[in-house]
Order: sequence, then C-alpha cells, then structure tokens
Amino acid sequence: MSLEISRLVKAYGPIRVTDDVSFTVPAGGLVGLIGPNGAGKSTLFSLVTGFLAPDSGSVSLDGRSLDRTGPAERARRGLVRTFQVPREFSHLTVRDNLMAAAPGQAGETLGALFLLPGRVRREEEALRRRVEEMMAFLKLDRVAEVPAGNLSGGQKKLVELGRALMTGARTILLDEPFAGVNPVLIEEISARVRELNARGIGFLVIEHDLAALSRLVTTLHVLDRGRLIAGGPPAAVLADPAVRDAYLGGAS
Repeated sequence: MSLEISRLVKAYGPIRVTDDVSFTVPAGGLVGLIGPNGAGKSTLFSLVTGFLAPDSGSVSLDGRSLDRTGPAERARRGLVRTFQVPREFSHLTVRDNLMAAAPGQAGETLGALFLLPGRVRREEEALRRRVEEMMAFLKLDRVAEVPAGNLSGGQKKLVELGRALMTGARTILLDEPFAGVNPVLIEEISARVRELNARGIGFLVIEHDLAALSRLVTTLHVLDRGRLIAGGPPAAVLADPAVRDAYLGGAS
C-alpha cells in the first residue's frame, strides 16, 4: 500500500519544524529519510502516524485519507512505526512481547473467556504458532524466554520490528533501527527488512548511519530545517552539493 505525504506543516511559534513536506512511499517501497539533528525527521514520523496533528497538509494510505484518524486507527489500516528508543515491555519475555502485539484477540474480553473458551483456545494456539515463526524469522527464538529488558540494543530493535509485524502492518516506519546496534546485528536487521520488503511490505527509514542506510534503501530523501532539499537514488543524493552542505558540512 502506498503512503502519500502531502504538504505537511507543523510549526511551533515562528519555527516550522516541517515545512511543506511532500513525498510518496510507493507500495512495497524501501525509502530512507536523513537530515541533521533538528531537521524535523522524528516530527514528520509523528505526523504521519497520527501522534501529532499537522497545522496543514494531509496523509493518505492507498488513496484513503488518514487525516481524521489517530495512531490506533492508522495501525489497524496497516501503518505503524517503531521508535528510536525501543519501547518494549521490559518485564515480559520476548515471546510475550510479540503475543501482546497481535490485535483483536478474543481472549482479551471476559465474555469470550467464559462463553467461547474453545474459540479463545484455538486463537491462542494459532497465535503461538505465528509467534514461533516470527521469532525464528527474526532469530529471536534463542532468547524467547528472556525478559525483553535484558536484551542487547540490536535485539530490542528486532523485537520492535517483530511487534510491528504482529499487527499485520503493510507499511512500517523505522526510526533509527541501527542506533546503538553492533555491525553484525545491523546486517541482520537489514537482511530481515530486505526479505520483508521482497514480500511487499513498504518501509520508510530514518537513520544516521549513511553507509548502512544507502546499502538498504532504493530512494533517499533529505530534510534540512524542516524542508525537503533532495530526493532520489542514494548515491546521487549523497553527492548533491546542497546535501553535503546541509548534512555533511560540505565535507568531501
């Protein structure tokens, strides 16, 4: 499903944190977003996923407006995000973190627990199989019973990705998935994202590790002081003099 961002503006007083930002993440796209600190990247993610309301502009998914919907409804429609600092349930195991993310479980209601025990049991068994498959895919099965708060930074990022997938998301916004992650797990996360993208899941990725991001995405957009200043194939974008000046300080 395609994600269309159209002329988004968010201002705090005279400062426009996002200033008329427009671009598209095509269905099954793999798109990166970079910019210096304070460029407005995280604010843009919050606007797109409904955690903040824009002053003007719109967001749509497969041509359907999301403007009057909050984060929960956007997630139900298949648009979810992760966070730069993982927000795992630290006291729950990895398995239970993934179990908790699945929406619409009959066992969440008292009525179903008492009146439809067979249905609840069947759904839980199906969910457990799905979680086992997810942990194996993300290579988290070895830490299935470990409290998520005890994981490494990279493993927590994988749990965040897994929880997003458990919602049934078709477009996922990843906020700095490589931050605080060792090089081995960066490649592991990248491999999983590529495989998911090959299955048709679209991604928009904020990341400061330009080398890793450039190897991952096919399109790169650059924000500077709230405005988009470049977009296109990663190599061409990173060679753009305006990008070097804004993001790399003119370094060659």
